Amino acid sequence: MSVPTIQSQGGLYQLDWADEMVSVRVDRIHTEKTGVFGEVLIRTNSPAMHPHIHGPVHFNMISTSSRNQLAKHLQTIMENSWTTILEQLCYKVVESHRMGTPTINIASHEMPDRLGMRLNPILQEQQATVFFGDGDSLKSYLSTYLAVLTNLGIVQNSLVPEPGNVLYLDYETDADTFWERVNMITAGLNQPLPQGLFYRHEIESVVNDITGIKDTVMEHGISLVIIDSAAPATVEPEKAEAVIPYFRALRSLNTTTLTIAHQTKNVKGEYPFGSTFWRNLPRSNFHIKADRNEDDVAVSLKHTKSNNGRRLKPFGFTFAFSEDDVTITTADPSKYPDLAKDVPLKERINALLLQGALSAKEVANELGENEKTVQNRLSEGIKLGNYIHLSGKYGIPTRNE
Repeated sequence: MSVPTIQSQGGLYQLDWADEMVSVRVDRIHTEKTGVFGEVLIRTNSPAMHPHIHGPVHFNMISTSSRNQLAKHLQTIMENSWTTILEQLCYKVVESHRMGTPTINIASHEMPDRLGMRLNPILQEQQATVFFGDGDSLKSYLSTYLAVLTNLGIVQNSLVPEPGNVLYLDYETDADTFWERVNMITAGLNQPLPQGLFYRHEIESVVNDITGIKDTVMEHGISLVIIDSAAPATVEPEKAEAVIPYFRALRSLNTTTLTIAHQTKNVKGEYPFGSTFWRNLPRSNFHIKADRNEDDVAVSLKHTKSNNGRRLKPFGFTFAFSEDDVTITTADPSKYPDLAKDVPLKERINALLLQGALSAKEVANELGENEKTVQNRLSEGIKLGNYIHLSGKYGIPTRNE
């Protein structure tokens, strides 16, 4: 009797017996008064048999009678050591399920060099991030760009990926549309289509489809999962009863996740929907805005929440589209009227004064800000030596290096 190999992914178990040519998947494990139950699917890789043997079936893994009954039934389909196989299966899965994740003594835990990043500085390794903003703000296109960089391991526009396979869960378009985006982006990068970028057309919520998602994550060694978008992925994004299980399901994947969300009109601020759990449960949130003009589309990212470090200053990218490709470069949000409001006033004043000296009134008019507020920022800058004031105008002092 061979010893089974075991793979697990957030409550999903895959056990394989090489000599017996048997593979068993167990998921949806839960405890009831009468036992520990799971859905069991049994397959074989024997060339003489059809791959499917039995299941999925709701199975009590601590019931001897259930085991004996199932072993007897399986023996009629394929002669094998089913009693021993099921005994090993139940013991290993139930023990692992009850043990849960290992308890760590922090004093003996190896100190990390730094917080790991899947895509520095945006996506923290094995943590949840949310992009939110109005429709038509290129959230999906930007996320696809990040997926391509991550899978190809390309450093560009100050984005540094840890290469890995990516899974895109799409609730909004189709595979042809996604392929077209990937093709345009890789053409702009002068790169071939990624081999480790996987697409899944979704209809069920993430919670309801978590078994299939876990299967894909485990089968393809997925390091980053992108969900597009939050409303259909949770069904009821305004309710805590839907949001909490959603993030619990993402956590069970043990991967980095990026959720794309359309911000509702009645919510403004640091999260997309009415439930505050859209702010509390992700580790990082970014508000995405777009400025469209004749030449390109500029997109800004405003870091509205960061649990594990300082918030990043607003930054952005430009998307220059042609018929065959899209070229993506960095952008300064302060230079785009629709994006500048998210940039701190001090930085907007600096960018403006770098073009030439102006009075407080002229600065206020250019930026569309209250003159008194601008005057206060300029006065603070004078005290700090950031500005000079001559003949009623403010400017940036020339510094000798």
